[in-house]
Amino acid sequence: MKKLILAALLAACATASHAADRIVAVVNDQVITSNQLNERVNLNLRQLGMSNPNAMQRGAVTKRTLSGLVDEELQRQYATKANVKLSKDEIAASKASALKAVGGEAAWATLTQGYEQSASDKLAAEALWQKIIARDLQPRVQVATSEADRLIAELAKSRHVLDREISVIQLAAGDGADGDKAQLDKLTKLKADMAGGESFADVARAYSEDRSAANGGNLGWFGSGELNPQLEEALDKMQPGQISDPIRTPIGWYLVKLENVRTTKPIATDPQTQVDVYLLAAPTPADKGASKDLEKAFEKTVKRLKDTDEVREYFKKAEFGKFSASRSLGWLVQADLEKDLAKAIAGSKTGRWSDSVTVNGNVARVYVADTRQAMPEKLSAYRERVMNSIFSNRVELESRRFMQSLRQRAFLDVRL
Repeated sequence: MKKLILAALLAACATASHAADRIVAVVNDQVITSNQLNERVNLNLRQLGMSNPNAMQRGAVTKRTLSGLVDEELQRQYATKANVKLSKDEIAASKASALKAVGGEAAWATLTQGYEQSASDKLAAEALWQKIIARDLQPRVQVATSEADRLIAELAKSRHVLDREISVIQLAAGDGADGDKAQLDKLTKLKADMAGGESFADVARAYSEDRSAANGGNLGWFGSGELNPQLEEALDKMQPGQISDPIRTPIGWYLVKLENVRTTKPIATDPQTQVDVYLLAAPTPADKGASKDLEKAFEKTVKRLKDTDEVREYFKKAEFGKFSASRSLGWLVQADLEKDLAKAIAGSKTGRWSDSVTVNGNVARVYVADTRQAMPEKLSAYRERVMNSIFSNRVELESRRFMQSLRQRAFLDVRL
């Protein structure tokens, strides 16, 4: 009852001078006006590249924009209670990122002309939400390396790996069975519209709730295992150019278009032998006498550097004198070494200096400080990508649950 009274009081506060600026939503003790909504809708249409939307497209963007403004207000109110604030540097970084994304100050000015305040409010709201996610939601999410390793082990059995370029139209999960049915029906209709000639990109711009909407839904290229399992399963059965049936995932509903496919060789999963190498080297002498002198200098120096600690300290000081071509090579993959160095290391024992050899035109002694078995670099990078993808999906799911909780606890009166 108190909430209803509050809504009535807020509505009554709209004076005659602002009668045209009607209230379109009440969020607890705050209102969203039609002017705020219209400015943001026009800004969003411009950012989406929709210069001449039809009535249905504009209606869809308007509905999605109002939902976004309600969420922004809920996030702002949460941040106030939780004492989450944006610093000047964070606001500046958000603006700099936006300028970079659109191609600079001039492009930003053109994109936001007439809606500067709305654009500024939108940037601040996005930055605040990302800070809430980083501070309060990401710590709740964990991803074990074993999850990625299981997938990689399966990929190792394949003769080839598929990279896919995809576009998506994404809708949030519905509220209950009826809400889910409504989202399913909506995507089914959108797919029928595309079968009738509407382009996927145009439909994505108008209806998709994913950030990729501004790019016509295009998400770019993904390797096997980087996508949600439900999307992967659907894509496995599709050919380039095809659009999936509606797909339900923990995050929400999707239509997926498979744009392109490319086949790559499976990533090597066998451990690699790596060696930690130090090179004591000098330019090749001009004559036999100089060669003998250099060999004596080699013998004197390597006798002084009897163990790995002494070798590392010597190279750390880098006071090489006549050994001007000396350097620490760090950890190297033994199978990838150049011929001269590989030959020198093959005749060396860990913790021992090699005999004099020629490496890159210099006379050198090679010292292998240590060896180890390590994950191949490409596999390590792929594993990181898969783990980041799993983490991002879980953060997205946690974020949606968080917003659903805020909505359920709030007084909301949407009048559109």
